[in-house]
Amino acid sequence: MKLMLAQTNPAWGDAKANLKALKSLCKLATNAQVDLLVLPELALTGYNIFDRLDSLAESEDGPISNQVAKFASEYKLHILCGLAQRQSDEILTNSAVLFDDTGKRLTTYHKRQLWDRENDYFTAGKEGCVIDTRLGRLGLMICYDNEFPEIARELAQAGAQIILSPTANMLPNAERQILQVRARAMDNQCFVACVNRSGVEGALHYCGHSLVAGPDGEVLGSLGRDSGVLIVDIDLNRIQESRSHQDYLTDLQKLNGADL
Repeated sequence: MKLMLAQTNPAWGDAKANLKALKSLCKLATNAQVDLLVLPELALTGYNIFDRLDSLAESEDGPISNQVAKFASEYKLHILCGLAQRQSDEILTNSAVLFDDTGKRLTTYHKRQLWDRENDYFTAGKEGCVIDTRLGRLGLMICYDNEFPEIARELAQAGAQIILSPTANMLPNAERQILQVRARAMDNQCFVACVNRSGVEGALHYCGHSLVAGPDGEVLGSLGRDSGVLIVDIDLNRIQESRSHQDYLTDLQKLNGADL
């Protein structure tokens, strides 16, 4: 499976401009024979949009989502993108939506660990998200979720082979982000892909450094601080190779007495 992480610098509050940029990324991904394109947290509106959420948050079948679905179908791509969503009961969620290469919405994940001002505007999700696709079994996290080992462990125990994490992380957290993503991958012997954003929004300076870590924690590809794309080939056989030496998830069950 060929994975593309798009480390973008979204236009603040301008979904139309960000969708235009996404179209260009889809063309690039198709030319590179990419299977799955992943965008950062709240990538189609900008992250620091709290004062404009009333106008920028949309329902699950809103115009931004529908346009992303059309791109997925047109360019024959799986696409994962971050969106601010308004639920039927009017609560707002920081969400990640996965579309398949026919434009079908496969799943939506709502961020569980909210950070700082997010707590004043968003409602935390309550459930993890793991879904079977033709590309593999995918688990979803968003940004601050990365910093809680329990969330990645839960996804791995549910069978996630690749954990995808749209992110909007800021300076000075680049080294922390790299360490945490590598640790989540190594501890769970799966792939973890973190796609951060770049640029500046007001006082927020984003640190970039998107990366993909393999089942032994090795960095398979990474970016610097500036905008760019990262394409990595994912070989799911690497998971079994790692677990053939020691299988942490199985041994953890023994430790907890599950096999006694």
